[in-house]
Amino acid sequence: MAMMDTGYGGGISSGDSPGVSPALGFAETSIDTGHSEMIHDAQLDFYGKRLATCSSDRTIRIFTVDNNTQNNPPEAELLGHDGPVWQVSWGHPRFGSVLASCGFDSRVIIWKEASPRVWRKVYEYTWHSSSVNSIAFAPAQYGLHLACASADGYVSVLSANIPSPGSPIESASWSETRISGLFSKPSATQQQQQHNQTATPELRPTHPLGATSVSWAPPISSGALYDARFAAPPPMRLVSGGCDNAIRIWKCSSDSKWELECDALLAHEDWVRSVAWAPGLGLDGDVIASAGQDGMVFVWTCSDPATGWTKIALPKFDAPVWSVSWSLTGNVLGVASGDDSISLWKQQLDGSWINISSSLSE
Repeated sequence: MAMMDTGYGGGISSGDSPGVSPALGFAETSIDTGHSEMIHDAQLDFYGKRLATCSSDRTIRIFTVDNNTQNNPPEAELLGHDGPVWQVSWGHPRFGSVLASCGFDSRVIIWKEASPRVWRKVYEYTWHSSSVNSIAFAPAQYGLHLACASADGYVSVLSANIPSPGSPIESASWSETRISGLFSKPSATQQQQQHNQTATPELRPTHPLGATSVSWAPPISSGALYDARFAAPPPMRLVSGGCDNAIRIWKCSSDSKWELECDALLAHEDWVRSVAWAPGLGLDGDVIASAGQDGMVFVWTCSDPATGWTKIALPKFDAPVWSVSWSLTGNVLGVASGDDSISLWKQQLDGSWINISSSLSE
């Protein structure tokens, strides 16, 4: 995790968990990023050795994370956006050093480190007609896919078609799939009719008032830990949140069409600001966290599709909740809210969630 300063000046903290009590064994390091305006996102790479930050100053900066992080200047500054950069996402290292960024200028840019500390733009995606608010790379088992959520109401999936295993992504061609919204799960007859359509179906927004967040399901099926029948990765799934106060779960079919998996999850009374699918360990069930402008955080669980999703609410926060994220093992939930605070939550044996640590940015 990485903590962002919500004010101007560009201070962040990085470590296993930011701003938490030393009693829990976490260290904190402060970094002067040099950004001249507000930082909107900060992400560690797969190995936790590099930190990418993005800001309203239109830049992306990359830092080496080591024992001297506090004094390390940025190893690279990426320039390409014409407005605030909202979010960055690291690709899996099997594809090389790859980073994606999205911003207010409606663009998504894929960056690749061509040589040490030298980054090149390898692809620019410009289909969206409004601010792209959120991006996320899919688990590497599925290939190089990037989901994008935009204020124009659409979620799209950008895919790199790499000619052969081991080929550099510079040689890839890129394709896109746009997720067309359906506001209730189609019946079996409707699904068959959709598959039989020869004409291009009408494209409808994924979230009519704007999409704010997107997150991928883990590449492991429930029960895979103890049943070899579930060892193969399941079909790709993702969850999206939007300004319609709804959370929607999508599944990619065998013919690469994205379909609504179930009815929308409705509990928030204002915009859904963030969704995060918990990493899977092959145990029973799926877990998704959602955060809203209404100051609420819900943890949704589904052990059996036949019974659907159930939710547990965390105590209401005193400000809008901007972001939720999971630890690598999926048992600790980080929450960042509009009062500049970060808190860590863990589920108890009785199913309740307790705050195990909190921090307030100075």
